[in-house]
Amino acid sequence: MHYRDLLAVDSQSTLNYFHANLQDVSADSRVSATETIYVASILASYAQTSRADTTSLPPFASLSDVFDMFVMQRETITDPELLEIAGAQSLLLAGFFRDQMQRRHNVEWYDQLGTMFYERATQHSTQTPNRRALFARLSITFPEWTAICQRLSRALGERRFLLRLDGPKPM
Repeated sequence: MHYRDLLAVDSQSTLNYFHANLQDVSADSRVSATETIYVASILASYAQTSRADTTSLPPFASLSDVFDMFVMQRETITDPELLEIAGAQSLLLAGFFRDQMQRRHNVEWYDQLGTMFYERATQHSTQTPNRRALFARLSITFPEWTAICQRLSRALGERRFLLRLDGPKPM
């Protein structure tokens, strides 16, 4: 095995990594398996997206960006895809990066915003009933997910020098 093989990352292995670790830190919570996969996909997607990406909406640098992009015009946003992105960005920053964000922001207020983004995504979604149900569930469990993501961030920070050669089990 070469050193570069240890660092090779693809979208499936990144998703598996976040999914396995989310399962570990959320074992005692009331969140569903579907939510866990969805949140893992958010974290995996943003982990592989450069902030300089011009083909999509990249991860924001702070909750101030969420405010500027989605809150200032929140009454006019009815696009469920944009509302989902707003919820995902809020989850990433108010959850996974909570320790950093709480130094400058009222993260509990952003928990409420994330809840509202998913509520509105549910209302305006024209997608499948399963997708609307997922958004509805996330609008209820959003604060729990930010706490889970904060625990995950802390756990990964504590294990940052541990390389697992076997890797997480595929989904």
